[in-house]
Amino acid sequence: MKNMTEKEKMKKIREVLENNKALGHAITLLHWDLETEAPKDAVERISKTLGYLTGENYSMIINDEFKNLVYSVNSEELDEVDKKIIKELKKEYFEKLEKIPKEDYMKYSELKVVSTKKWEEAKNKDDFNIFKPYLSEVIEYNKKFIKYRGYEGNPYDTLLDDYEPEITVKELDEFFNNIKNELSPFIKKIVEKKKSDKEIEDKKKLSEMTFDITKQKEMSLYALNLIKFDFNKGILKESEHPFTTNVNNKDVRITTHYYEHDLLSSVYSTVHEGGHALYEQHIDDKITDTILGTGVSMGIHESQSRIYENMFGRNKEFLKFIFPKIDEMFGLSKQGIDFESFYKLTNEVQTSFIRTDADELTYPIHILIRYELEKDIFSNLDEKTDVDKLAEKWADKYEEYLGIRPESCKEGILQDVHWSDGLFGYFPSYALGSAYAAQIYDAINQKINIDKELEKGDFSKINEILKEGIHKYGKMKTPKELIKNITGTSFDSKHYINYLKEKFSKIYDIK
Repeated sequence: MKNMTEKEKMKKIREVLENNKALGHAITLLHWDLETEAPKDAVERISKTLGYLTGENYSMIINDEFKNLVYSVNSEELDEVDKKIIKELKKEYFEKLEKIPKEDYMKYSELKVVSTKKWEEAKNKDDFNIFKPYLSEVIEYNKKFIKYRGYEGNPYDTLLDDYEPEITVKELDEFFNNIKNELSPFIKKIVEKKKSDKEIEDKKKLSEMTFDITKQKEMSLYALNLIKFDFNKGILKESEHPFTTNVNNKDVRITTHYYEHDLLSSVYSTVHEGGHALYEQHIDDKITDTILGTGVSMGIHESQSRIYENMFGRNKEFLKFIFPKIDEMFGLSKQGIDFESFYKLTNEVQTSFIRTDADELTYPIHILIRYELEKDIFSNLDEKTDVDKLAEKWADKYEEYLGIRPESCKEGILQDVHWSDGLFGYFPSYALGSAYAAQIYDAINQKINIDKELEKGDFSKINEILKEGIHKYGKMKTPKELIKNITGTSFDSKHYINYLKEKFSKIYDIK
């Protein structure tokens, strides 16, 4: 390596990363298959295959030869992209992954596959006992990994950094306290406001309607086409829990879930995942096949899914544009549900158990609950977590913050897939993403009139601003840099709180 130039070193590094990416491609497609196509009895075999491939993927990067090569590079002689690749390699692999023994890493990868399937079975049967031992094991692995990796301050910071680089418990406590103090009284005021007879009747009518699944699929495709999801570079399938996965900007896959008696669930799940997908599809070609070629953080990613789902998708002008199509396909007006009724139903605020179907206003409270639970789980790494008590704490917090108590684990601790897959530290990014989205929305609105674009159903200008301000950079910029890049200022949660209060005060006529 002494006689190699920096250019030659980077060529060798890129070759290793390209092979690693190819193996990662196979792993991604196996995970996709597990969630969308694979038969139930194939899970165990696929989990072993994934465990093996994950081990090979690990070894390709985590070895002394490659590490020495990476650390021998003089970053000052590199261009911007290569400099960032070296920085990302050091952080993600040699400051994080290398500290976890390969054997533990492989076993954990196998465990997550089985755990996710056990979660799905437990949820469908509403039987927490099926999932409990797997949840307990996944939690203990994460505690062990925090110890391997080390931490400063709160142990939970280590996991948070995996999903939102640089964020800490201290910052999140301040953020969630603002949410709690500002929004909780406002939510209470809206929830306690008496509904008119017509509003009650409209909701009843909508809930009693049956929405043909084939037509719902057609509606999902229509919505994706509207926001300009590129079907030459992506596909839509079904899964138990909607998600987005990507190989590169030419292969971005999303799923949704259809319910016969809930049209809005599939429409907005599809648009939500479509927002994620647009981010990935718009990443610059020059970085797409590098370790920089994906979204920089889950918070920034969620800002894109939430801005499309809520701030565009539930915008009054956009709904005026799309309502005739929905009415034509599902006959809402024949049931006496006109546009104004539909707009209110689409933006209805109500306390509910299921996070993914929560309204825009109460949604951050669902995340607050999960944040507090996770922070509690990882505050003591040496004490084994009592998962029975965890389910009880979940129910207690719903009662405390939303005034409702889940009667079953299916509408409580079993509702989300994340913990089965070891995604601890992920949930806060959902609330952060919504807050980022509000600030980004304000910035876009200073450049173009969003309402005027949405009343035409035209996302061209909106997409271009987001592509140039956020999407194309992948991991080239940090979350804080991206927010500054597109909005001109640092992150400030007041945009989010103001947005929610202004929108729902208008809808519910709150003074």
